[in-house]
Amino acid sequence: MIAGGIIQQFLKYCQKNNIRFLLVVDAAYQELLQDSFPTETLLFYPRTQIKQASSFKKILLYFKCLLAIRRFNADIAFNIEEDSVSHRLTQLSAAKFKLGSNLARNKHGYDHVLDINYFNRDPAHKHRWYGFAEVFNKLGLQTLQPSYLRLTVQNISDPLLEKFSHLDVDLEAPLIAIHASAAKDYKKWPATNFAELIFLLNKQGYKTVLIGAGDADQQANKNILECIKDNYSNSNTDIDIDIECTDLCNQLSLFELASLLTQVKAMIGNDSGPFHLAAALGVKGCVIFGPTDVALWRPLSKDSIVLKSEQACAPECTKIGCIYNNRCLKSIKPWQVLEKLQNLL
Repeated sequence: MIAGGIIQQFLKYCQKNNIRFLLVVDAAYQELLQDSFPTETLLFYPRTQIKQASSFKKILLYFKCLLAIRRFNADIAFNIEEDSVSHRLTQLSAAKFKLGSNLARNKHGYDHVLDINYFNRDPAHKHRWYGFAEVFNKLGLQTLQPSYLRLTVQNISDPLLEKFSHLDVDLEAPLIAIHASAAKDYKKWPATNFAELIFLLNKQGYKTVLIGAGDADQQANKNILECIKDNYSNSNTDIDIDIECTDLCNQLSLFELASLLTQVKAMIGNDSGPFHLAAALGVKGCVIFGPTDVALWRPLSKDSIVLKSEQACAPECTKIGCIYNNRCLKSIKPWQVLEKLQNLL
């Protein structure tokens, strides 16, 4: 999401200069990107298929993708994601010149490695976007203004409308999407806080949908629903309110999630990929930050509000070793999130 807008501009640069271009990207993005890049410029790495396949099929799928990359016969191959898959595919691409972007990780198998400092940058250019932009600037693209991948999500198809109906999602209702998980534990706002926030949102007339994918997200949503059942059901409270909260974890593809997000009033969540997706789609939202650096990972949308506690932790604290148990995240109250959201709406 963060580098996508730059890649789209780089494609235009390549087309203008008669340069062939190929983007290798996770197959989970295939439907989402269908209107953002020309079909012939995309090659999809079948990450999920490889993960689920037998050992023999894993090898076949991997080498089929690798052979497609090698047949492109690139003059230059480079990676910006820095994960092990993109690193290895770049090394094996058979490109005449292989370019890396991180001296700490890309030590071998490259003809040149750019010394891009993604973290210790001046405050005005600290966001991760500027690190990506620096890579493309070395390849000839002029510096742009920070922006997301530009996505085009068409009107929701009848089959998808039917699916939402089957999942008890009322698109006519004032919906708030919530992503309660994150890649790291220190980014996760407590389930009890999310449960209370959902209760407050319901009192204001909103319906909530919990989104996510994978085991961690599923567990996070389960914890929230259990907190709601234990603390906010009609049998446990004097307030006559039936909390409407639908768990959509592992029910939607990335494209279907994007389609849903275009229909919600707002998004609330931790610092995570789904929130950046919502921000890229222009969805209003409130993102809850803990010890993560806001300047580095904040949303690139003017419609997104960052909520981070001013309560400082001890100087010796780190993201993975906080003597106050990440109080900067946990001290944020549900009513504060609701207040920020209401101001935004």
